[in-house]
Amino acid sequence: MTPVIYALSSTTVPQAGVIDVPCYREDAFNGRTARLAYEEKWVPFDFATLTERDHDLATAERGEEWTIQGVVAVDMDWLVGVMDTTAAAGKTLGVEIDEVWYYVSPMNMEPTVVGDGYVVIGLYR
Repeated sequence: MTPVIYALSSTTVPQAGVIDVPCYREDAFNGRTARLAYEEKWVPFDFATLTERDHDLATAERGEEWTIQGVVAVDMDWLVGVMDTTAAAGKTLGVEIDEVWYYVSPMNMEPTVVGDGYVVIGLYR
């Protein structure tokens, strides 16, 4: 099955515009990687909420030549908790969606809540 994500690339992240982003929940977490399951729910995300720095980070090449592949939405409280857990262990949070692993980072460095308590994260590979 092809993962349900809103696909993007470093050259297609817009400066503005509203999109619908698929929501995911944790299915399992091993202390570094969270396996996510699609919730069959979508929330709106407005690219105009990105600061210039947020946009630059989203379109830049991340360590080891990783670039943005898409976005999904996750529960904000869950994200804060797992990011704290991985950071405390000196690790980087990753997620697995349909057996594909991604490094993740919130699209907004000052997380913007969308929908009912979700935050949009970039998926990098």
